[in-house]
Amino acid sequence: RIETYDYHYEDYPMDTVEQLQALVDQISEEVPMPTVVNLHLPPVTYQGELAIEGRPINLYGSQEGDQRTTFTDTVRVTAQDGSIIYFYDLNFEGSGEEIGISASARFWAENCSFTGWKTGVLGYGSSWINVIACQFTDNGIGFHFNSDGEYVSHSMFNDNTFLKNDTAVLLERVPTDVTMNFQGSHFSQNGVDIDNRCSQPLDISQAIFD
Repeated sequence: RIETYDYHYEDYPMDTVEQLQALVDQISEEVPMPTVVNLHLPPVTYQGELAIEGRPINLYGSQEGDQRTTFTDTVRVTAQDGSIIYFYDLNFEGSGEEIGISASARFWAENCSFTGWKTGVLGYGSSWINVIACQFTDNGIGFHFNSDGEYVSHSMFNDNTFLKNDTAVLLERVPTDVTMNFQGSHFSQNGVDIDNRCSQPLDISQAIFD
C-alpha cells in the first residue's frame, strides 16, 4: 500500500513562487518515498523559477473566473527516483526566451498550455516525457525530445494542439524505438510540424495537419 499526501492552497502558503519552492523543499526533506505527493495550487501567476529536484511532486492547477494557475518562468523537473511527475491544468506563459518545462526526470503534462517560449517542453538526459491534451502556441519549439534513456512510460502523445510554432515537435533523440502516437493532435500554421531528426517511428495517421 502506497500513501498519498494532498496539500491544498487553502491550508498551506503557495501564493508566491518563493512560498511554493519552500514547501516543495520542505516536503522533499520530510516526506519519504514512495509516498505520492500532490500539490493543489491556487489560481495565481507565479513569477520566478521553480525546481522539483529532491523527490517527485505532482502539481495540480486551478481556475477562478479567467485566472488559471500560471508560471512565467522555467519549471525544472530533475527528481530522479523512477516515479513519474505529473502536471495537470497549468498555464506556462513565456516572453520568447527560456524553457517552459525543463525535465530530466520522468514527466507527464496533461491539459497544460505553453505560449511564447524558446522551447515549451524539453525532455533531456535519460528521461521519458509525455504531453497529453496540451496546447503549444507561438513558441520557437513547442515540444523537444532530446533524451538517450532506455525506458518508455507511455507511447501516446494524443489530443495536443500545435499552433503557430516555428517548430511544433523536434525529435532529436528519443529513448527506444517505440512508436509515438499523435492520435487526435492538431498541427496548424507551424513553420515545421514535426522535425524527426532521429527517425523515430511515428503514428500520425489520426493527427490533423492544416
